[in-house]
Amino acid sequence: MRRRLQQVRSELVAHGAVCVGAVATLVYLLTMDRSASWWDCGEFIATGWILGVGHPSGAPVYQLLSHLFMLLSFGNPLWVAPLSNAFSALCAGITVGVLYATIRELGAKPFGALVGALCYLFCDTAWFSAVESEVYAPAMLFCSLDVWIVLRWRRTGNARLLPLLGLLLGLGVGVHLMTLLVVPALALIIFSRISGTSRFSRIIKTLLFSFFFFLLGLTPYAVIPIRAAANPSINEMRGSFGDYLKREQYEKAPLYPRMWRERDAAHYRSWTFSDQGFAANAAYYVTYQLGYMYGRYLMYNFIGRENLRWHCVVLFVLPILLALWGLWQHRKRSRRDWWVVMLLFLFGGVILNLYLNHPCYEPRSRDYAYVLSFYAVAIWIGLGADEINEKVKSKKKKNHHGNSLSSSLFSLSTLLLLAPITLAVGNWSDHDRSRCHSVHDIALNHLNSCDPDAILITLGDNDTFPLWYLQQVEGQRTDVDVYNLGLTGWSRVLQLVNNSDGRPVYFTQFFYDSFGHLYPDRLRCEGFCWRLLPEADEDLTPLVHDGIGWHITPHEYVDPVSQRFLTTWRSLHGSLPFDR
Repeated sequence: MRRRLQQVRSELVAHGAVCVGAVATLVYLLTMDRSASWWDCGEFIATGWILGVGHPSGAPVYQLLSHLFMLLSFGNPLWVAPLSNAFSALCAGITVGVLYATIRELGAKPFGALVGALCYLFCDTAWFSAVESEVYAPAMLFCSLDVWIVLRWRRTGNARLLPLLGLLLGLGVGVHLMTLLVVPALALIIFSRISGTSRFSRIIKTLLFSFFFFLLGLTPYAVIPIRAAANPSINEMRGSFGDYLKREQYEKAPLYPRMWRERDAAHYRSWTFSDQGFAANAAYYVTYQLGYMYGRYLMYNFIGRENLRWHCVVLFVLPILLALWGLWQHRKRSRRDWWVVMLLFLFGGVILNLYLNHPCYEPRSRDYAYVLSFYAVAIWIGLGADEINEKVKSKKKKNHHGNSLSSSLFSLSTLLLLAPITLAVGNWSDHDRSRCHSVHDIALNHLNSCDPDAILITLGDNDTFPLWYLQQVEGQRTDVDVYNLGLTGWSRVLQLVNNSDGRPVYFTQFFYDSFGHLYPDRLRCEGFCWRLLPEADEDLTPLVHDGIGWHITPHEYVDPVSQRFLTTWRSLHGSLPFDR
């Protein structure tokens, strides 16, 4: 009888998880980007399509899985990016379903699990990563599966789940190293169960067998040196494979001092009273690194960003209030499970923040690094909502007022559901990229600003990776050779500029801003790029190329550089061409 009840419970949890995951997947598919996005997304799509070698330390499992999705395009290049983005949306949707099942596994009823899962679905960071080709949505899928599997193993004692856990943990490393952040929580569950059983030797053998499966999950990393040896058109493995895995090409941040980058000395003093000494380092850690680079992101996800009207503040703080209540009540309900979620929160947030030792300032928001911590907060939201809901139900049942019970429960359910609803309403417009074309258009306008067979020198991710996507996937302007200074090296760039065999040389705006002063009176703005002229006395009047076109909807954000060209075009022609 007990086994039958457990089976029924498992079926109900599975059905609820599938329904919640399906809704989440639908939301993410409706709001996902239809092309390449900023930062690493263009690189991931391009390297996934051609099976190239991306930036260290690589993501071979993500690359192989996204490549399988891209094959569904059946050779149509315009479907490659949407399918790659859809892979992230599907992973993120399944993660929401697994979160629902995890909250149920921790003892919550369906309603509480629903509130927690929906809050994670609509929170800023999870939603942002779910609608673009990035590794964080698939990485969170592996993290969530690891936690749910080990909780289910603890309840059922099914020894076959531990080798599966080891395999998923190894494969998760091949998506992103952040998946290792769940190991302390997993270890706590496993060793707490081992200490309470007499079959110690059998479990140790199972753990060793699981470790073998973990190593098996690491084998996709062999794809990187194999593909690097084939010399694909995108190959970012410089030096040995070991150096690639250790990310030797990136600057290393020590654990101390916290203010470690000399060129940021002026910025440090804006966050603390000095740029030297232990006390100043501690103050900088609390104010900037922990406060601005973690606490701010936590508030963004569960309170809201800015410009909130006073009467909306109570609704927007409801998720974080539920999380705090769930944190308190979970500790009272189960100290052991409380520590499991707390370890997820700490290692995915505060401890990771301590390890990363953020410089001042970062070139982009780093909230994606802490998404596991926000996942833990969503668990507490679900447990807090469940605790409130169950307490009200029990009190009303004791009073035996049927009509008032139904009315009160309906009002309470509506109030608790306002937590995910306010997140959905507040974040939808910011996260709906279904009609955004700016990244694609800006990248194509860079290429179309160049004459045939040109050399284009770039500097940053955003003026490089979208161009790679257009050339490698869509086959746009493959006659232009794109060289990124950070990947090519300064000596090679100088060689290209000075010995170009008569080929026209162009600089992107970001390269021009940093190094344009080295070529005084020789740079003419042509469309989106700056052309390096052979002589200094040539005409420097800006030129607008006919190949520049736009398909930008009114709500899209356009960066200041592109906005300047839009203004220039309007002043010359009166309106914008929409040629696609």
